Amino acid sequence: MSRIVEPSIPGSQQQQAPAPARSRLVQRLLDASASLPAFLNDLLTTQAVLVAGTEAAAFLVERQGEELALRVVAHIRPDDSDAETRAQAVRAFQNIIQPCVVQSKDGAIEVGSPDGGDAQYCLVTVLRNEGVVVAVSAVVTRCRDMERAKQRLTSMQLVAGYFELFSLRRYTDQARALADRHQNVLQCVGALANAEGFKSGAMALCNELATRTGAVRVSLGWLKGVNVKVMALSHTEKFDKKQELVVQIQRVMEECLDQEEPVRFDPGGNCSPNVTRAARELSEKHGGNLVLSLPLRRRDDIVGVLTLEFPASQPFTAEQEAAAGVAAEVLAPQLYDRYENDRLLITKIAKSFKDLGKHARSPRYMGIKLLILTLIASVLFISFFKINYTVRAPFQFVAMERRTLCAPFEGRLDEVYLRPGLPVREGQVLARMNTDQIRLELARAESDAAKLRLQADRARQENRINEVEAALAEAEARMAEAAIFRLHLERAEIRAPISGVLQEGDLRDRIGMPVRQGDPLFVIALADVNQPGHIAVEVEARVSERDIEEVRAAFSRGRPIDGELATTAFPRDKLGFKITRIVPLGEPDSGENRFRVYGTIPEPDYNLIRPGLAGEARVNIDKRTILWVYGHRVWDWLKLKAWGYGWY
Repeated sequence: MSRIVEPSIPGSQQQQAPAPARSRLVQRLLDASASLPAFLNDLLTTQAVLVAGTEAAAFLVERQGEELALRVVAHIRPDDSDAETRAQAVRAFQNIIQPCVVQSKDGAIEVGSPDGGDAQYCLVTVLRNEGVVVAVSAVVTRCRDMERAKQRLTSMQLVAGYFELFSLRRYTDQARALADRHQNVLQCVGALANAEGFKSGAMALCNELATRTGAVRVSLGWLKGVNVKVMALSHTEKFDKKQELVVQIQRVMEECLDQEEPVRFDPGGNCSPNVTRAARELSEKHGGNLVLSLPLRRRDDIVGVLTLEFPASQPFTAEQEAAAGVAAEVLAPQLYDRYENDRLLITKIAKSFKDLGKHARSPRYMGIKLLILTLIASVLFISFFKINYTVRAPFQFVAMERRTLCAPFEGRLDEVYLRPGLPVREGQVLARMNTDQIRLELARAESDAAKLRLQADRARQENRINEVEAALAEAEARMAEAAIFRLHLERAEIRAPISGVLQEGDLRDRIGMPVRQGDPLFVIALADVNQPGHIAVEVEARVSERDIEEVRAAFSRGRPIDGELATTAFPRDKLGFKITRIVPLGEPDSGENRFRVYGTIPEPDYNLIRPGLAGEARVNIDKRTILWVYGHRVWDWLKLKAWGYGWY
């Protein structure tokens, strides 16, 4: 990466950008109408200026199957490099950024110091939208150390926060456009609500739709029997149902009714894929209008058809058609209720008796007595028949015993001998720390101690008692330091404290990298005594606080509590287990408290058992009635609410 870095871009330490330029950049970042690539370019420029960058690049993250691809959208390199050099620089950025994108983490990565000055760091910020990585920006800058680089990375992260504001503003604009489209639907609902009666409401609806959509004519047809009758025309109070125009509109509506889907005819060619013959005839005879027919549905039945005609010169978008469809879906039930309520009382009574007779003649109502007997038998069955009551809880296999090995002192890893998954023996060397610096410090401490003893001898010969005591005290201090260095040398080899299996600690890629004292390096799980090479595991179930009392009561009675479990990886293979202990401390988990319950598997099959495998466990309690098993939770909830309201 260091070979492609050129002189500083504007805004670096050598040349600071003026305040007005920064203000313009911030204003451009706040512009929600800008495209995403333009925003990323402005964001990258702002970050580069802020951290005194020497080179910068921004990429869009594109998913190609299970892989992530980085497409460059901005590359700032303030020199006259040729296209090949810039392409190499972009590829170098992609290689550095890829791990950060995969892990979805920001980072400061050292990329070397080509001229022997301050080190160069690549500062990477990942841009997310609703938790998904969509873009990434990276700036190369010079810093004296990693701490300074992290400080500059924090500044870049603050600027990256503009991306969330940019996404929020674009989402707000889209929501505003959607609200404007649905405002017309609400206006139609209001017009229908303020009208009295079905015919008045149908007329008000047609007029409102014509005004809101710009249609030259809106017609509403209602299904009577098997035919559709035109009930209202926009801006027309009275019309003859036998005139040619009304007859043609009815044909268009029946064409939509027969196909049970919207029918759209556009003289320009943008027609719906279904039959549009009647709509074409209406358009050709009346000025070449665009004709759109929408079915009005109540539940699964079509009760009417809405037909809109638009001039050919007026564009009619898919969004407007969708809005008209929403209006039809929303208004159809209200129109149906208006139509039913406007009928004569004697007609309503006759219809009610007709529906009642239809239901009475239906075969499903002839066995009402048998149904009652069946209900009584069911109640008796669930009240007295007992089944095995089990408590279900998620579980996970965990190691019975684990040891964590930490770095004995601050230094660098020199050698790593094992990787996770391999068996280890007690006392086996897992890794070795670099001791070059410690040996130098030990030699220096011993040399200083020897010099101080010589000084003490000379002072004793010259009878300078105070200097003798001071020199000897300082020599002892240096020897104590030397003892610490020797202890570090003894602990430089990290050895396994127990025999087992190495679970964590894949440190091959960290050889030569610094570690701090106390950093966890390896985790060793105790192996099964009967089957060396396999980790001894136990079941850790997390029982809900609603069920823990049942488990605890059964466990306290002294009888062994067994159960059955199945893992997500092997759902068909069931394993039995026995509970050994219950931890009496609740822990919050997914909005409720859960208690940890541990158990062992009498005959473990290590082909099905692995530490970390999870699934569901069922703990056997005892026999309970079906009514209690499936109703006790509701009963307990009712009792709690009744007590809370002071009813008992």
